[in-house]
Amino acid sequence: MQASRLLESTVAPSANETISKIDSLNKDDFLKLLLTQMQHQDPLNPMDNTEFVSQLSQFSQLEQMYNVNQGLETLADSQNSIYNSLLANLLGKTARIDATKVYLKDQSTVNLNYELADSANRVTVKIFDSDGREVRTIEKPSQDSGMQTIEWDGKGDKGKDLPEGTYTVEITAYSRQGKTISLTPYLIDEVKEVIFTQGGDPSVKVAEQTVPISRILQVSENEKEESSAALPPEQAAVEADSGEE
Repeated sequence: MQASRLLESTVAPSANETISKIDSLNKDDFLKLLLTQMQHQDPLNPMDNTEFVSQLSQFSQLEQMYNVNQGLETLADSQNSIYNSLLANLLGKTARIDATKVYLKDQSTVNLNYELADSANRVTVKIFDSDGREVRTIEKPSQDSGMQTIEWDGKGDKGKDLPEGTYTVEITAYSRQGKTISLTPYLIDEVKEVIFTQGGDPSVKVAEQTVPISRILQVSENEKEESSAALPPEQAAVEADSGEE
């Protein structure tokens, strides 16, 4: 009796259930099938030795593949656990993220950070609300190449406080000849949360924005931590005591 026929007779009711059960078969199920096949073989026409050895060899290969797969799954779970533990160390660190959006909260000042590839004769910053309407334009004179920061006071062009929310920032730099200069906008702030999702990539919460880990370009110690670390131990202790008071 062929294994395929035995499988058809033992796995039953509907086509969908049959497919589902076949997909879930493991090495133990195939061993049971092989033993059942031997028990129900025709005594007058027993299984050929060559065929039996061939099926045993296939079962051995199946078992090896199954064990390798189990080992890889265990290794992947272990690596994910280590990876997630390392990501937790991002909490409290300052992250530089490739971003063109900022979050305005309580009409506080927002730093608009960017890096110029070359010196600029002037820089124009345009800010848009969530509906795509331009609400503020900021003009800055000549700036050197490298990292630059422009402060936005959270007000619109008419001087009124804008509502809390997410705003899109468009920054354009021009040379003396009026040509645009390449620049990269950044969001630089403290990592408040590390978010893990089932089956998805982790993300972080920075300045009220949730961004994927892949957009983090640089991570550094918080400025407060750096300043405390730079002080002698005695002075750092005094600073800490005065802060508590």
